[in-house]
Order: sequence, then structure tokens, then C-alpha cells
Amino acid sequence: MEQVGYVCKIIDDKAEVEVRRISSCGGGCSSCGGSCNVPSIIVVMNNLINAEVGDYVEIRAKSKNIIKYALIVYMIPFAMLILGIILGMNLFQSMNMSNYETYGFMIGLIFLVISFTIVRRIDKSIEKKNENTMEMVRIIK
Repeated sequence: MEQVGYVCKIIDDKAEVEVRRISSCGGGCSSCGGSCNVPSIIVVMNNLINAEVGDYVEIRAKSKNIIKYALIVYMIPFAMLILGIILGMNLFQSMNMSNYETYGFMIGLIFLVISFTIVRRIDKSIEKKNENTMEMVRIIK
């Protein structure tokens, strides 16, 4: 997946690049009529091509990493929620509690909150490893 970004700031060997997110309707906003506002995001990446502030750069996203990170962000919380509900329901049902489904759901929510801390720790370790999902390919004149 390739996009165009605008270099906003250079910090040492890193660049802050403003990237306009691709809208769900394909980015043809003038013909869409849906009046959706597609916000831009700031991405910090290695400045391997020596881009300067004000340059437009072509950015290539590594699909493998994007899929891996999406699975981490979406599947870990989902799996933890389901696991918490099942374990909680089994626990409270074995204790002969009348509202074991409700209590099981509450345990599922607790597991969901725990999963957010797990995802945050994984995010920190990815940041330390300096695994970049996006990289600047070339400067667009």
C-alpha cells in the first residue's frame, strides 16, 4: 500500500510525516457527496532518504506488519473477552450462583481491561524493536 505524506518536522534521524488517511469510500471526496471528513495522522518514521521539512514523500506500508498489528489490536481483546466470559460463567455456575451469566460477563469485562494492558506492552516492545510499519521510499518533487 503506497501513500503520499508531507514532512512536518525532522528530529535527528526521524521524520514526522503527515499522512492523510484513506477514506472508506476510496478517497474521491469531491464526487462522493457524503461530506466525510478524513483526518490526517502524524507518523514518525526513519528518515532514510534525507527528506527535509516541506517535502512530499512517497510512503510504502508493509502489508505483513499491518496485518500482524491489526490482529494484535483486535484479536487479543476479543479473545480475552470471550475467555473471561466462559471462565467466569463456568466458575459462578459451579458455585451455584443464580446470576452466573451476569457475573461471567463482568469477569469478561475485567479480562478485556487486562487485554488492553497486554496490547499496550506489546506496543511498547514493538516500539523498542524499532519495527516500522511504514517507510519513506522517495521524495516527490
